[in-house]
Amino acid sequence: MKVLILTASTGGGHKRAAAAIKSKINTVSPETEVTVIDGMEALGSFYNTTVTKGYHIMATKVPEFYGTLYRLTDEYKPVAKAVMKSNEMYAEKLLETIEEQKPDIIIICHPFITNMVSKLKEKGMIDVKAISLITDYDSHRTYMSEYIDAFVVAEPQMADKLKTVYEIPEEKIYPLGIPTFDSFIQQQSKEELRKRERLNPDVPTVLLMAGSFGVTGVLNFYEQLAKRREKIQLIVITGRNIKLFDSFDKKIQKLRSGKRTKLLYFVDNVEDYMHMADLIVTKPGGLTVTESIACHLPMAIYSAFPGQEQDNVDFLLAQNAAILIDEERGAEQIMELLKSPGRLQEMKENCKRLAFPNAAEDIFKLAKKLSGKE
Repeated sequence: MKVLILTASTGGGHKRAAAAIKSKINTVSPETEVTVIDGMEALGSFYNTTVTKGYHIMATKVPEFYGTLYRLTDEYKPVAKAVMKSNEMYAEKLLETIEEQKPDIIIICHPFITNMVSKLKEKGMIDVKAISLITDYDSHRTYMSEYIDAFVVAEPQMADKLKTVYEIPEEKIYPLGIPTFDSFIQQQSKEELRKRERLNPDVPTVLLMAGSFGVTGVLNFYEQLAKRREKIQLIVITGRNIKLFDSFDKKIQKLRSGKRTKLLYFVDNVEDYMHMADLIVTKPGGLTVTESIACHLPMAIYSAFPGQEQDNVDFLLAQNAAILIDEERGAEQIMELLKSPGRLQEMKENCKRLAFPNAAEDIFKLAKKLSGKE
């Protein structure tokens, strides 16, 4: 069996989901050939640069405009049709990649690529089953293409919206969850992990992450927390953002808070730090949320782009798996939660309830079923 996974670089979540599926298939079915390709790159540098950089600029520089555009394209209006039509115009450019791979099944981790694959199927240019994976906690019209064979959603309530709002047939909807690596799912001892990292196993521990775009607002919350007199230890992961890392390093030196802070650049074992934390302070990207849920780790959300991130926040708040902190009282809100073990435990249990630990393997089982390779 040959699986082709098409992804994109608009944020880090699409590629991480693709990598998680590939990792699981490699584990449970080594004989299956899995290829992950950036669909945007396959379409050429102009399209890739326009879409990925355009998304980055809008989401970070003009978020309100991005939010408005996101909502408009989720409605059945001319602007939504125009966006999907423009994507479909590039469909034939994707054909060469698909023909070269000759897959038995295609799994797609981005809505624009979903549109293109659907158009190729509509025109009869390819005859291969296709799965669309929605990597956030609400759906969007740009994912909804008629000739896609299955839609995998993050949680069961999304299935109702697909049926009632987008009129997707029920038999095409699969609430299997967003895939994560096994290392997030396998629960580990907080105490042992903290000792390994030379952290106090008995002190409340907060993990701060900046998000894939390295938003510096998290610096403010760190300073507020570092100045608190209560016992607390902080883990800060900046990702591949050297400017943010340097800003934190200077802030730690200024506050003389090095003894209670573990500052990290890029790490490839972020799950370990999630497992040793009591709370994560983060932006609500779809995969960060999913990985936190998989670790049964309550979230304190400090910022959300209008659009899919705001949808993720709304879902988490409704499920009591996160709190939303504001710029002025962020540290106070975090400490109030840490001092309420019952409430924190309830949020932890809610994360556990929301987790789909078998998502990656279930998606592979669906792929085998649709392709007739069971």
